[in-house]
Parts: sequence; C-alpha cells; structure tokens
Amino acid sequence: MKNKWQMEYKNIRQGPTEMVDAYAARFRKAISKAEMGNLLPAQMQVMDFVAGLRPELAIITNGSNPADLDEAEETAKNVESASLINKNVIAAATNPATAEVKELKAQILELKAEIKEAKYVPRVDRKPPQNNGGNRKPIYRGPNRKPVDK
Repeated sequence: MKNKWQMEYKNIRQGPTEMVDAYAARFRKAISKAEMGNLLPAQMQVMDFVAGLRPELAIITNGSNPADLDEAEETAKNVESASLINKNVIAAATNPATAEVKELKAQILELKAEIKEAKYVPRVDRKPPQNNGGNRKPIYRGPNRKPVDK
C-alpha cells in the first residue's frame, strides 16, 4: 500500500483548471500518505511540488527559488492570482464586444425605466366613434332596391 502512495506522490500534477490551493492540498496529502514527509529534504519536496505545477506557474515559482514547501505554495498562489487578474484585464481590453454589450445593457435598463414611468394618456384630438346602429351594414334589398334604414 505504501508503494501505491509513493507512486501517486511521484505522479501528482496540477490539473489544467485546478487552483494552486487544491493542488497543494493534494500534494501534502500524498506526502503524508506515502509517509515520506520526514524522509525527503525540504528542497526535494519543493522541486517535486514545482514540477507538478502547470508550466506557466512553475517557471516563475521556480525562478523565485523558494526555501521550503510553504514558500513555494505561497509564490505559486501569488503568480496564479496575478495571471488571473491579467487575463481578465486583457480580455476586457481586447474584446470590444464586451464594452458594446455593457453599453447595450445600460440602454435596455434605461428604456425599461422609461416604460415604467410612461402612463397612458388619451389623445385629445381623436374624435369619438359615431354609433351607426352598432356599426352594422344596412340590410341588402336586391340589385335594384335601395337599402332601407330602420
């Protein structure tokens, strides 16, 4: 069973959408289950942790030369946060449709407010309908006869 956990520890990798927190928790759990925490020097744990990070996080985290696992985890979290912020800023700046959608949503909200404020006002210049016997057509009396009004 110990060998199984040691293999899991050696093969542990951060998932493509996994956050550093979740990966670090899995990594620490794998070390404890493999009972290798006291056997591995701190620098080996750091190297294995960084090796399992996604490449864009691993490069910068390794470049900061962390002394222990806690420092490596903290650096990776900071790099991840910065990259998420940058992605959001770049996406907003490079996507003109986003700004257009926001503008259209604002216009829709304004129109909704105007509709709520608008009240029905009858037109004064409109003539009232005339009563033509219930608006019925006169009775047809044949081709040569005139209609008879009752």
